Amino acid sequence: MCAYHAFSLSLLKYLIPLYLFAVPLLFRETIHLRFSVKDAATGIVVSAVVLLPFWYLSSHLGRPFASLPVNAVIFQLLGVAVPEEVYFRGFLQQRLGNTLKAVLAVSLLFSFMHLPQFIFYGDTYSLLTFFPSLVMGLLYWRTSNVLPSAIFHFCSNIVFLGVYDIL
Repeated sequence: MCAYHAFSLSLLKYLIPLYLFAVPLLFRETIHLRFSVKDAATGIVVSAVVLLPFWYLSSHLGRPFASLPVNAVIFQLLGVAVPEEVYFRGFLQQRLGNTLKAVLAVSLLFSFMHLPQFIFYGDTYSLLTFFPSLVMGLLYWRTSNVLPSAIFHFCSNIVFLGVYDIL
């Protein structure tokens, strides 16, 4: 997974999400991804509460939000947020017992996955992925559903990419 963030090889961009979906299937794990209005609303509300202040402060500190191309938004949803949440929360966190200890352990692993961006590109913001990962882990811990954490993950990525105009 680290290779995805360290190198911009177009083939890896599509193979990594497939890998993240395949691992739980190979272990015959049940991934808890249910489409419920309550869990979707939870993901949306938590996203708004956590991300709106970040967006507001960033926009008032000279970082206006840049619109992302539609293909980038779709890829952030289907190629990043959902596969990473299926793997990290639905598979790893569930496998570790879906406890507070599991939330912390998986958040450390998730952060470690982003380390190559710092090493190869000097992206200091990649070191901060631990904190949103805690939110994603807590959402999964409370709901036992990947949907709220995937919504938060997607919204976090869109806000971050839009504020820092990375694309």
